Amino acid sequence: MKYKRQGQILRIIHEKNIKTHEQLIGELNKCGYNVTQATVSRDIKELGLIKIPLPDGGSVYSSSKDIPEELDRRINMITDTVISVDYAMNNIVVKTYPGMASAVAASVDASMRNEFLGSIAGDDTLLIIARNEEKAAEIAEKLIQLFQ
Repeated sequence: MKYKRQGQILRIIHEKNIKTHEQLIGELNKCGYNVTQATVSRDIKELGLIKIPLPDGGSVYSSSKDIPEELDRRINMITDTVISVDYAMNNIVVKTYPGMASAVAASVDASMRNEFLGSIAGDDTLLIIARNEEKAAEIAEKLIQLFQ
């Protein structure tokens, strides 16, 4: 049942712009899957789904397997949304325009996820945790180059 449901999730996100858990739950219910928010969250994590920005604003779920061929296009789309990149100790802070931090986080996670411990996005700020200050400086420099 789990694999069929997860396959249906992948079909849904490829056919429709799914912006929220609730929207995904509604689509799954239409397909005969009675799921909870916790189940959908687990499925999203197991499938490695991420949110990607839309050209007209907002973001939708996408399979992280689709990232490599679209990564350049997505990075170009969000470059103008980054205001600044700075670091202190092992933390990198990326400031964005309101509502864009999650989209920037999705692109950074997809392109650099093995270079840092983790990231957290708010509305207009992305916090990236590096292993040490040296690595934070290196990542910050890469991000500055990427978003200039």
